[in-house]
Amino acid sequence: VAVSLGTVLILITAFVIVRTTQSRSRERALGLLPQIEELSSQGNFLAAYELAEDAEATLENDSTLARQFETISDILTVITEPEGAEVFLEHYVPGGTGGVVDPVRIGTSPIDQLRIPRIDHRIVVQKDGYMTTERIVSSSLNRSIGSFGTSPFERIEISLPAIGTSPEGMVPVPGSDYRLVGAYAPTTETALLDNFFIDRFEVSNEQFRTFITGGGYGDSSYWKYPFVNDGRELSWGDALAVMIDRTGLPGPRNWTSQTFPEGEGNHPVTGVSWYEAAAYAEFMSNSLPTVFQWEKAARNGVYGYEGVFMPWGLVNPSESIANRANFGSSGTVAVDSDGFGLSPYGAYHMAGNVKEWMLNKMTGGFATTGGSWEDPMYLFSQYGSRDGFVSSTSLGFRTVRVADSSTRDQGSFAIDIDKRTPVYESVDDVTFQNLLGHYAYDKKPSNAEVLETEITEDWRREQIAYDGPDGERVIAHLYLPNRIEYPMQCIVFVPSGVVWLNSTTYVAELYLSDHIKAGRAVFVVSMKGFADREWPASRITPSLNSVQFRDEMVLNATELRLGLDYLTARKEIDPNKLAYLGLSWGAGQGLLFSAVDQRYNSVVLIGGGLADFMAESLPAANSINFASRITQPKLIINGLYDEDTPYYSGALPLHNMLPEPKKIELVESGHIPPPRLRIPVVNQWLDETMGKVNPKRQ
Repeated sequence: VAVSLGTVLILITAFVIVRTTQSRSRERALGLLPQIEELSSQGNFLAAYELAEDAEATLENDSTLARQFETISDILTVITEPEGAEVFLEHYVPGGTGGVVDPVRIGTSPIDQLRIPRIDHRIVVQKDGYMTTERIVSSSLNRSIGSFGTSPFERIEISLPAIGTSPEGMVPVPGSDYRLVGAYAPTTETALLDNFFIDRFEVSNEQFRTFITGGGYGDSSYWKYPFVNDGRELSWGDALAVMIDRTGLPGPRNWTSQTFPEGEGNHPVTGVSWYEAAAYAEFMSNSLPTVFQWEKAARNGVYGYEGVFMPWGLVNPSESIANRANFGSSGTVAVDSDGFGLSPYGAYHMAGNVKEWMLNKMTGGFATTGGSWEDPMYLFSQYGSRDGFVSSTSLGFRTVRVADSSTRDQGSFAIDIDKRTPVYESVDDVTFQNLLGHYAYDKKPSNAEVLETEITEDWRREQIAYDGPDGERVIAHLYLPNRIEYPMQCIVFVPSGVVWLNSTTYVAELYLSDHIKAGRAVFVVSMKGFADREWPASRITPSLNSVQFRDEMVLNATELRLGLDYLTARKEIDPNKLAYLGLSWGAGQGLLFSAVDQRYNSVVLIGGGLADFMAESLPAANSINFASRITQPKLIINGLYDEDTPYYSGALPLHNMLPEPKKIELVESGHIPPPRLRIPVVNQWLDETMGKVNPKRQ
């Protein structure tokens, strides 16, 4: 009896322990639901998904958890031809490492409706006897546009190329009728493309060296195209005489003794002319891509809607592009890096790293596209033109091969660009004074406070908050250089559109750190709409001709002017030594900010200009009406090969409208001139218009 009673007590105790443990587990799982909802509302779907999976083990049929999974997960189906391929999945973590170290095997194809976190992924598909294939999986575009639906289902269909059916190092792209897309397409013509292959990676230094060692510079059969320089045709020998490295040997301009820079064998080859790129392609039994082939492989006819459409998909404001593309950096990176920036057909670095030569002639030379390490990200979708003998550390190439013999030209025809300089007219003086009424504001106490201070070897950076015109606190950043006497000169910086994708401090330090080191303070306002002060999710992007767009421009201008009220009261700043520096957007659509406030003593406009689309805005938001009213001394700096704001159609019309005193500098670069071409010119101009800086006495 005692034994039996003991057994019963043990069973009862075990039952109670199990039920208590289950109850506590359920309470813990239920406690995760608010955390999951909060993470989901912040867009942190990966962290929310991981918690939800944890809770699911206990709350298997919970309706609240099921609804949350609908928000934080997608359903992936992978179909391959042939079947039986192993599929690996790798997460993309924005702003972090860019993914897990080792991709996780998720099964063998076909994979039907596998639940995955609602973030971007890279899948790697492998099967014996077939080429390894990579793709980006993303539902961002599908979820961003109502007309596209909000389906959680992602379906990937891949035809695996058998080994030996594709040239080594190239990925297949299906042919089609193709028309260039986007606002900056240089032609509206359509090209009929055959199936083709394109280099998976940009041509590297190591690969180009095989051209040198293989006698590429000495075999005229690879040099198919006539050499034309400034309208004059050169002989092969005369042309090769300028295609030499630093020691006078045939090779890229930035090589020495036919050797690429140390440690950069797997970086893209740069410093080569169009003619060398075309000869290398011929050496490989390939050709340079036409603009149609390149864009088909890079974006497959998709362009931006609610954000910027890149090779890997939709990019929304404030989203990190780490491990995706190399823009706005200090130099090239390895051609096989940034695997989360894959194009729709598995090609790397079709955005950023280096601009790439195209086969097409374009007015002024040959087409280039893709953007580079020294460019802002939005240059990916734009086309430029450079003389065939030009070489640059930001310009490289990749090659293509048509799958079958074909007599079609694949869209290789010459593209003519209208280089006429438009003439714009402003409103009359009386009307302009009425327009200025929109920018009137009531001066009031700023109630400013310094939120945080960071001290570096070269400057002190303060994050400041002050009252805006609509009651919202405005954020600004003030950089005070070390070793400079008070009061000091200050550059008021209005940046390019890249601030809609990156923090204000990142952009300011990327472009103005050298000016701070040279002794001038920098003040930059995080205007409403910038990445660190985003518009509310309910905002609808306004059309240019709307009252909303005008009011938003007035809001930005007023936030900036209230910032000037605060800035000019600082003892460290000389209120009579302020310079407006606009970059791209700040020198184009935003240049009106420099016209509505007379406190600037000097104006610098970099990569800016006027454009027809500005006239679509209401008069008070149309920069064309303000250009002729910027009375301070003005400097325009533009790149000769600017893809975004061409000299003849953008910078020159602006220069023509600006009143004296003014100066224009045209440099050998693309949209944003690199520091070596930009910084000395700006510093000299500011020395002339505001005087030299005063170093602190020791």
